[in-house]
Amino acid sequence: MRLKSFDKFCERLILSEPGSQKEVFDERQNVMRSRLAIEALFLYVGMTIVNSMVTELFYQWAESQMTVTLLFAVICLLWWEIRCAVKGCMLAVSGRYAQKYSAVMIIVIGALNGFRYVFDIGEEDYFITDGKLSGDFVFALCFLLMIGCGIFMLCVMRHEEKRNESEVEQ
Repeated sequence: MRLKSFDKFCERLILSEPGSQKEVFDERQNVMRSRLAIEALFLYVGMTIVNSMVTELFYQWAESQMTVTLLFAVICLLWWEIRCAVKGCMLAVSGRYAQKYSAVMIIVIGALNGFRYVFDIGEEDYFITDGKLSGDFVFALCFLLMIGCGIFMLCVMRHEEKRNESEVEQ
């Protein structure tokens, strides 16, 4: 269903049922988040294909390809979060507690897994090993980006809550 036809359907639904405006808004947000998730997945696939071609044909720039695909996944997660925040569809009308819980869990998982790699910074060949990025460095970068993703989500949620509070006061 295209968004224009979805909008017409929603207008008829709102006119027929006055209490359904929240559900329609929530469903529209779900549609937008799904489209942006597909966009992020296409970005991930494209980055992975280009990386595979570069490492097979030209130069293997990282020690392990698994770490690179993990890095691409975290970058695409951050891309998805930024796009959702810009479009205004990151926060659903219902389920804000679950979204805060998810953001906190992303921060905790990133911090617990990242500490192992961040504390190894003083080791020899931590950043570059044999002319390639080391696996420890790429993992540390991934988990630091995960922490950034969680913090970004919490900041967007707080900004949205403040905006809603100011709208209620006016």
